[in-house]
Amino acid sequence: MRVIDWTARGLLVAGIMGSAYPAFAAELVAHRAVYELELSRSQSSADLAGLRGRMVLEWAGSSCEGYTLTQRLVTEISDSDGGRMVRDLRMSSWESGDGDEFVFEMKRYVNNVLDETISGSVERSDGTAIVHYTSPADGELALPSSVVFPSEFVRDVIDAAESGKTLVTAEVFEGAETDKYFQVSVFTGRSSVAETDLAKLSGDGKLLAGEASWPVQVSYFLPNDLQGVPDYQVSYRLFSNGVSSNMKLDYGDVVIDGRLTELTYLSSDPC
Repeated sequence: MRVIDWTARGLLVAGIMGSAYPAFAAELVAHRAVYELELSRSQSSADLAGLRGRMVLEWAGSSCEGYTLTQRLVTEISDSDGGRMVRDLRMSSWESGDGDEFVFEMKRYVNNVLDETISGSVERSDGTAIVHYTSPADGELALPSSVVFPSEFVRDVIDAAESGKTLVTAEVFEGAETDKYFQVSVFTGRSSVAETDLAKLSGDGKLLAGEASWPVQVSYFLPNDLQGVPDYQVSYRLFSNGVSSNMKLDYGDVVIDGRLTELTYLSSDPC
């Protein structure tokens, strides 16, 4: 079976950074969201007959105490010969409220066996940003000083959407890679009614009905790539409180749909 590179970067809500709007104006709501994943389409080159799975994402904290993000993604993949594989991705991170510190850990299991661990930290200061990995041991990765991390991503993309900005670019690091960051282009559409059937969502989902939301498409490019073709793309609907729905993950030869099925707002200490 061809092993598809499922990583946290494709399922984290992407964000942007720019100078046309005030930094960190948006405050994210603490929440737990459950998404059902299914195969939308695949090309023969992917040798993928079926895919189903679930992702649980929990966002907690505030701009004062920092943001904690935990995520678990389990998928069952079948190929054209009847082979099956279960992939289990677990990721956790903490990011300071000012967006300058980031601590992360990612564990990937294949058929219940630990396949890879990536962990480390990065601090952006004095015009530098260097990732110090604890796993793999003693690894380092130099990042642009303008790099942004997950919570800052979401807060900035909401600011851009509210200000009417439709296209922004950024350098993004999410802690799922040992050798690269991504250059990102973000397209944001006009605010409109979400396609998600909020009445059918479990938990607090129906409370989204009063939130502004925008369609967003994010294209991830490898640094210094001159072909102009994204490594992968993610589209979703982003609500003004940081919740996302209607995900579509496009890896070129494989496209996956992510449907929000349950939303729970969590208690948090306000600033």
